[in-house]
Amino acid sequence: MKVIRKLITLLLAIVFGFWLATTGILHGTIVGEWLETVVNIIPSPSEWTDFSRSTNTSLHMNTQGDLLDISKESDQSGSTSPLKTSEVDYQVVEERIFVLLNNLRQEQGLNNLKKNDILKKAADLRAKETETSFSHTRPNGKNPFTVFEENGLAYPYRVVGENLGMATYYLDEKEMAELLFNGWVESEGHYENMVRPEYEEIGIGVHYDGEFLYATQMFGTPI
Repeated sequence: MKVIRKLITLLLAIVFGFWLATTGILHGTIVGEWLETVVNIIPSPSEWTDFSRSTNTSLHMNTQGDLLDISKESDQSGSTSPLKTSEVDYQVVEERIFVLLNNLRQEQGLNNLKKNDILKKAADLRAKETETSFSHTRPNGKNPFTVFEENGLAYPYRVVGENLGMATYYLDEKEMAELLFNGWVESEGHYENMVRPEYEEIGIGVHYDGEFLYATQMFGTPI
């Protein structure tokens, strides 16, 4: 009981001290200045509320996925110095990504995606654009799917999506394809795009600028 009484007395003393500090009765005295300092240090209830709101963030994933940039990660390893080559067989890279993608979908009990020439052309254009602006926003400031209408690519769609990736070129074509694909698998947004059951078709584009390899997956389902 004595302990409880002491705690109650201490609590009342603290409350009374805060009241004295806020009323300014002891303003100008040593005790008053000390109490005012303590009150100013401790956040008010409204400040606590504002802080809790600022820390509650949400991440909205859309059909554009995230951005996969593993170029810096590659450069940090002694065995991943850029492989200087003037030619890259894009078809080998694209075909390997295509096979890995459908293998992944089969593992999830999903339909295989079919190649589509229009999606392929759009993916090629987007892969080249990402050298200038590695973003789901095109160099002209528009969303990635305006690439269809602005380039005369007729693809009326019910749903469409895009994955982007880039990496320092330091392996052969198949290994680079696997590097990029594994990066997409490990990224939540990219992975969700690759296993979306709504998709029926795919176009894959690759671009090499002499140092970095850029890859685009353009998913779609026509009307």
